[in-house]
Amino acid sequence: MVENDLATLSISEVAPKIRSGEVSPVALTKLYIERIERLNPLLSAYLTPTPESALEEAAAAEKEIRSGGYRGPLHGIPVSIKDNYATRGVRTTAGAKALSDWKPDFDATVVTRLREAGAVSLGKTNMHEWAKGSHGINPFYGTPCNPWDRGRIPGGSSSGSAVAVAAGMCVATVGTDAAGSVRNPASLCGIVGLKPTYGRVSVFGGVPGTGGYSTNHFGPLTRTVADCAAMMQVIAGHDPQDPLSSREPVPDYAASLGAPVEGMRVGIVKGYFERFASTEVSQAVADALDTLRSLGMTVEEVTVPHMDLIPAVQLCASRVESTADAEYYLRNHARDFSPSMLSTQIQALTVSGFHYNQSQRIRRLICEGFDEALDRVDVIVAPTSPIPALSIEESMSSFVTVDGRKTPLQGPDGNFLTLCTIPFNVNGLPSLSINCGFSEGGLPIGMQIAAGAFREDTVLKVAHAYEQASAWTGKTPPLP
Repeated sequence: MVENDLATLSISEVAPKIRSGEVSPVALTKLYIERIERLNPLLSAYLTPTPESALEEAAAAEKEIRSGGYRGPLHGIPVSIKDNYATRGVRTTAGAKALSDWKPDFDATVVTRLREAGAVSLGKTNMHEWAKGSHGINPFYGTPCNPWDRGRIPGGSSSGSAVAVAAGMCVATVGTDAAGSVRNPASLCGIVGLKPTYGRVSVFGGVPGTGGYSTNHFGPLTRTVADCAAMMQVIAGHDPQDPLSSREPVPDYAASLGAPVEGMRVGIVKGYFERFASTEVSQAVADALDTLRSLGMTVEEVTVPHMDLIPAVQLCASRVESTADAEYYLRNHARDFSPSMLSTQIQALTVSGFHYNQSQRIRRLICEGFDEALDRVDVIVAPTSPIPALSIEESMSSFVTVDGRKTPLQGPDGNFLTLCTIPFNVNGLPSLSINCGFSEGGLPIGMQIAAGAFREDTVLKVAHAYEQASAWTGKTPPLP
């Protein structure tokens, strides 16, 4: 099997080969290490590769598998870790200058669970500074490049994570999502990214200050929906070290894949998403809805009150909560922040307790509206990013032109690039981004599929059905 073929295999494709002995975890890990060495200078996906420890982990996995100790689908699978997950003995920067030399003495729970499943860690992926941004430009560690067009952004804040998966520099990865930071880069890089239900995956070991307490989620980025299910099976579940993690039982996510979706109902929330999405993004989502109809699903409009207040609620909640965690660094290392990040943090400090409490009251009304809508339909479908990937130069300007309209990238509603993803951070519901087409310029376009609380199985079921019927499945970026 040639390198490009092996490097684009999914977990579900390569895991049986590893179990049978056809593919060696050591050889597979060496392949990915070689790809990282070759492609990382072009794409800046990894901030801290760990080739030596990866080979040790791969050798241990291979020995255990040969001895009959196969642990499951992730055993011997090379993965990467976003750089705001604590990793024992490995530099963990969160994309911030102030943490450039920090090496934790413990692992985040998600990292522990991946290790226990036998996954091989290739290293830490690059990210937006303090995980607070949607484009991925990092002034301290370099900017990851979109593998579909290296002059364009990959999305953020899990920028390097998405690039690594899309470019075949790991099989799968994990990111964090407080405003769209898993789904946004998944959309712009043409892969699958899942933000689980709030509390479904432990956030213990996430770097403080990189996500609000009530809006942050940890989730997988993968090549396929089946791979997403495999990753979720390992990382989901209650964690005594995270008091906000849920005790809701974890289902068999793979069991939902391949089941018919005929008769299921799709909801389209009117009055919000269409305000932001460009014509070509809206058309790609409309075409995807036609595909879902062809599978026997019905589509209907639903209404959720107070959608117009979501941006304000998100800013009040997420920014205030995460900035509280970053106060030490603001007081003692202010010069280690980029000017724009420092300004953002200081603005968050000016939000009063009154406004924070008001935002939480409004948030409850919004959540109730989504719950009522999901009593009528099984899933909600929406665009992931309002536009395809901007050029790096465009993303550093103040405005972007959308269908001839000059639109501020940072306006009264907040960050334009996250306006389609933040509703599902505010309501805490599971939302998955999947590629649903390409722009005229050949850039991926993402569609979100969301469902009720702890219904990741429903999201995965519908996403898998779409993936199997889609003309876009399996496309990979043109790399040197």
